[in-house]
Amino acid sequence: MPGLRITPLVRILLIVNIVAFIVQLFGDTFLGTKILETFALVPHRVFEKGHVWQFFTYMFMHGDLFHILFNMLILWMIGSELEGKWGSAFFARYYFLCGLSAGLFYLAVQLFFRGTPAQFIPMAGSSGAVYGLLVAYGIIFSERTLLFMMVFPMKAKHFVLILAAIEFIATVFYSRSGVANAAHLGGMIVGFLYLFASAYFRMRGRAKATDGGGKRRKKKSHLRLVVNNEVLEEFEDDEEDDDEEPGKPTFH
Repeated sequence: MPGLRITPLVRILLIVNIVAFIVQLFGDTFLGTKILETFALVPHRVFEKGHVWQFFTYMFMHGDLFHILFNMLILWMIGSELEGKWGSAFFARYYFLCGLSAGLFYLAVQLFFRGTPAQFIPMAGSSGAVYGLLVAYGIIFSERTLLFMMVFPMKAKHFVLILAAIEFIATVFYSRSGVANAAHLGGMIVGFLYLFASAYFRMRGRAKATDGGGKRRKKKSHLRLVVNNEVLEEFEDDEEDDDEEPGKPTFH
């Protein structure tokens, strides 16, 4: 990961998360406040009391020191490189979309546990957004080497596929384990779909502008998926294209 610089929005996110964690830690521990309970995502409070702001604020709450250190490390190392390529505006849209979608996925799973103690467990953490960043990194820098479990080197694209498989299995078979795997999976799925859709419509718009709205005949077609001028993936079609239009807080 060349440079390891901190880009502007990533710097703001790091500062806000760290300050929020310090306030939450000291307030809840020494002053008897209920910051985590109020601003983390608590299914009972959303379903029964309409605390919809928790969809946004939960991303800035964290359960313990290791939890926030892991998320902020990934945000710094991967987020800065993505923001540098996309620009702050697209990065912000992508980051918060993944985070909000992670919360929705988590609540969707919790619908099956209504009336159980799980409804009162707060979910906290920015991992849904961070996992979305990992998906983007695995697509754009697919051949880069990452360390799985900080030990095993593998290509970024394989790293992301393994993470997705783990989160899917954990969501289906271990949904009460205390880790919001549904949120992780939601951030990854929505992140991928958003990148794909953004790139598809961007290239479709360029094609129309180039063709003047007319039909084209090509010997070999290329669908280049691009977000803010960065190639995400390329698919090739070797066929002729004739006259066709292209209890314990849940930490995650």
